[in-house]
Amino acid sequence: MAKLAGFFKKESIRLMEAGRLSDDHKKVQDAVDHFLAHLNNHADTRASVLEQREYLNKLVKDNAVCPKCGSSEKLKIAGTEKNEKGWKSNRYKCRKCNIAFTWNMPNNPWHMIEYIEDMLRRVITEAGAGNASAEDQAMAGLQANLDKLKPVIDAHDKDYEDLKARDAEMERLLHEFRNSLMIEKIKMDTWENKQIPKPGR
Repeated sequence: MAKLAGFFKKESIRLMEAGRLSDDHKKVQDAVDHFLAHLNNHADTRASVLEQREYLNKLVKDNAVCPKCGSSEKLKIAGTEKNEKGWKSNRYKCRKCNIAFTWNMPNNPWHMIEYIEDMLRRVITEAGAGNASAEDQAMAGLQANLDKLKPVIDAHDKDYEDLKARDAEMERLLHEFRNSLMIEKIKMDTWENKQIPKPGR
């Protein structure tokens, strides 16, 4: 696509300098410029959304401690692991105790929302059995965290889904526009050949 666009740009400049650029060729060049501007704008939006997604993916920070020594000083992330609910958590190795373990909380905001919602359901269930004041405090803290996190993630997820839809549409437009430019290139080449005098005339 970029190569074709470059061809039209170069040819348009050459033909304009020679005073031989028709209105049709000018329209094609304008269309190319407009489409490239649209493509660059989409690329900028895409980069911004993906940058935000990368930032959000690192938003959740573990306060992991070794289950054996109770310290976090010698911990090193050794990978990730999914539980039965599909939530992804960090796996650590304690260099002091030489043991590996999976932390019991998700390592990303999407699964963290599900984790908090699950915890709230448990708190509500257990609150019915007594100890209401302690459970109310715990629930208030969980709800406050959820109220902060969920709107941010929901807004980003909408932007991300919109981006995927625009990616698919842009791929279709690129394919169609490239085919159109190929046709215009053939027409331009044919037009140029007609302008070249045949030998002996």
